[in-house]
Amino acid sequence: MTNQGFIITSLILILFVSTPAQSELVIIGNSKTVFSELNTRIISRIYTGKIIEIEGVSVIPINSIQTTALRNKFLEKYLSQDENEYSAYWTVRRFIGKGTPPKELASVTDIINYVGETPGAIGYIDTDSISVPSSVKIINQ
Repeated sequence: MTNQGFIITSLILILFVSTPAQSELVIIGNSKTVFSELNTRIISRIYTGKIIEIEGVSVIPINSIQTTALRNKFLEKYLSQDENEYSAYWTVRRFIGKGTPPKELASVTDIINYVGETPGAIGYIDTDSISVPSSVKIINQ
């Protein structure tokens, strides 16, 4: 490798190492969904089963599986809860017949595919993991 090639390679590596990752948790919805933006309070109410319809459209919330950092980040940001509090909440809701918790999917790709194919579906992803395809739209960030 020439001196010039080494210097360019070194500069590129320094740029990537010194630049902090700009990952962001975003809420996505089906691209054809009538609602285009949801605030934190509405998202919280959707994921706790208190809102099941918006503007005449059934809302289908999708969770990441319980053991992911993405889910923990979502619960903290949008529901101000941890996994134990959220699980306990849904245990009680199921017991008294007030619904079932959101469906859980194992990967960000699964969430994007499901939301993209299902009208009314919403989910959350970390933009560091994957880019947002045209089948979904960001409805909160």
